[in-house]
Amino acid sequence: MLYKLKNNIELKCGFKIKSRGDCIVLESIILIETDMFISYNTLRRFFGVVRGTFPSKKTLNILSKYVGYKNYVEFCMAYPKKRNWRINEDIYRNIIIDPNNALTIIQQELIKLDDYLEILITLICRLIIEKDITILRRIFNSTLLNPKQFNYSELIFFGNCVGPMISQVNFNTTKLIKTKYFTKTIFNSYIDLNSLNTNYGLYAKKLSEISNDRQEILFSNCLLQLKNKLNNKKVINIDTSLSADEIHPILYGRYMGTFIMGNDNLGVLKTKFRDFLDLISNKKAKSDFLYEFVFASILCRNLGLLHITFKETTKYKISKPYYQEYHYSLFELGHAFIQLDRGKKIHKEINLIKTKSFFRNSHKDFATLFISILEYHNSNKGKKELSNYKKLAQRLNFPYLNEDYCISYFNHGKLKGKIYTELTKKQV
Repeated sequence: MLYKLKNNIELKCGFKIKSRGDCIVLESIILIETDMFISYNTLRRFFGVVRGTFPSKKTLNILSKYVGYKNYVEFCMAYPKKRNWRINEDIYRNIIIDPNNALTIIQQELIKLDDYLEILITLICRLIIEKDITILRRIFNSTLLNPKQFNYSELIFFGNCVGPMISQVNFNTTKLIKTKYFTKTIFNSYIDLNSLNTNYGLYAKKLSEISNDRQEILFSNCLLQLKNKLNNKKVINIDTSLSADEIHPILYGRYMGTFIMGNDNLGVLKTKFRDFLDLISNKKAKSDFLYEFVFASILCRNLGLLHITFKETTKYKISKPYYQEYHYSLFELGHAFIQLDRGKKIHKEINLIKTKSFFRNSHKDFATLFISILEYHNSNKGKKELSNYKKLAQRLNFPYLNEDYCISYFNHGKLKGKIYTELTKKQV
């Protein structure tokens, strides 16, 4: 903070302190403005004109008062915030008139992610609206967006702020596919299921063709198979050379989910499911493994698999950081389907899910659709509830989610009764 205090003093007095004469002039200025005396020799030592020791508390307090603070402690506490205010004012002013300069200011003046993340989001959204590919490429090649600086919750927050803007303006993201960090920060964190038939799906297809990263290829292929499922096309089992330990837990759950989408073979499901449960039994991030798997079970109306998944995993104790709020909401949704399948009325559960649960932007429309199915069957198949479902399904515009999908949800699946029995049998 001493360096920052020196800079503030020089900014206020209007000249650099480099000589004995400068210190004499500054001594007089401080006396006039603060009515407090500090000798020019003390100032010489403070500014390094001559060699000296660490300044005293009294010296620091006088100098802090000169630049507008009560004392040095207040300067240390308040200065970073006030400095960022000034910088942010400059950035916001330039976002409209000179966005390229706004980015330069961010890069030069703001160091910590906490200081620049939100204002960078504002700049990116403005550039997306303007479709300014040149500056966007500069941003997504910048170390500002190196994922190593983010924790997972920050990455999700970033994706959930920028992702919806991309969808709303129909921005062609494939133009950013060769940047260093767009895939890692936006494509991987904001799963835009609504756009699988358009922008997001096109990006996934292109990435699967050009990427050398095996996890990116696996992730893209999982999304493309989900797209096939939603369009009533054949779902193909995905092969990967990655071991389970090399795959991110959430991606591994998504990978296992593709087997639910593409298999009616009880033997295949049984083997995959048992291997999956054995794998996660010794893992810490159990909810990370489970939540895309649970999503696939709900989507595919595989209630038998949903029953046994929850039965086998109720003993797990799971932590709940920000990014797992959606996991818990999805698990509550899965429990509601199970309760309704058992013949129970779930008015209270539906209300809690609608009012208390947190569904991220990229999955919110699907979650709302699933809730409408619960409401339809919980209301003895009311016309109003079916009409609500049809409106939501029409907005998503996937052939798989037709009217019959809702009406026959709890009657679907020749494996519904058999799978629960078979999967609970002890292994021989």
